[in-house]
Amino acid sequence: MRTAVIARLALVTATALLAARPASAEIQARLRVKSGQTLSGIARRYDCTVAALQRANDLDGTTILAGQRLAVPVCKGKASARPGKRVANRAAAIEIPLVAGQSVGQPWSGTLRRATRLPQGKGYLIRRPQRAYGAAHVVGRVRDAIASVRGDHRRLHTLAIGDLSAKRGGSISEHRSHQSGRDLDIGFYFKRKPAAYPSSFVTATAANLDRAATWDLLVAFARTADDAGGVQAIFVDYDVQGLLYDWAASRGVDEGYLDRLFQYPEGKSSGDGLVRHEPHHDDHFHIRFKCPPGDAGCG
Repeated sequence: MRTAVIARLALVTATALLAARPASAEIQARLRVKSGQTLSGIARRYDCTVAALQRANDLDGTTILAGQRLAVPVCKGKASARPGKRVANRAAAIEIPLVAGQSVGQPWSGTLRRATRLPQGKGYLIRRPQRAYGAAHVVGRVRDAIASVRGDHRRLHTLAIGDLSAKRGGSISEHRSHQSGRDLDIGFYFKRKPAAYPSSFVTATAANLDRAATWDLLVAFARTADDAGGVQAIFVDYDVQGLLYDWAASRGVDEGYLDRLFQYPEGKSSGDGLVRHEPHHDDHFHIRFKCPPGDAGCG
């Protein structure tokens, strides 16, 4: 009798333990945590969520230790910045406002009203302050993306910020677009800060590009593509796409996600991907944002 009771108790206990375990999920990568890595940074790199990583690894909190092994599941959805709200699981989240009536017309034929100026901030240099004006939601997302990457990388050099728009928008030299406050030029991260950087953009190569930090910067913007006022397109040289694509693939980033993100390797004329080839963009990303919701004057 006692043996039967013990057996039933053991069965109940085992059943309870199985129920408490996280649901099984398809795994896209297994990795060993490196010094300085955070759970939120790993989630962003693999287009995942902190909650999904916690479930896949039976974690109660967000603390992870160097040397710890983690399974990264294939995530069907992602937690991204929502306009007007602060972002969970980020070291430094920026309020992202929406202001109607600022961006007028198209990026290549438009103007800017009541412009919001990107302020000088920690970790980046604005190369031409007279061209650091944009729509409020664009400025907010730029600051948020930079802050999130810096929160996950301890030692980063200053990042170069190129042109947004002039204070009143309209045509500016060296650009066909950048007219309505929805465009941003932003440099890359390098293994060692080049002598001319960040006062000038520097061409990325396999030898000098910090692919880990630059990938995280790219994903910090790309994750907003499904959000109101998020990224519409990212323009960069095709060979630079290849450097980032191959680096991410070698570290187990889901192939389906890479195919949705990049035009590479389908060819420069391919219509696939959020990230598209643009000549003379081997030294920076050109990021274009969507109009804020309900803004009838923005095209």
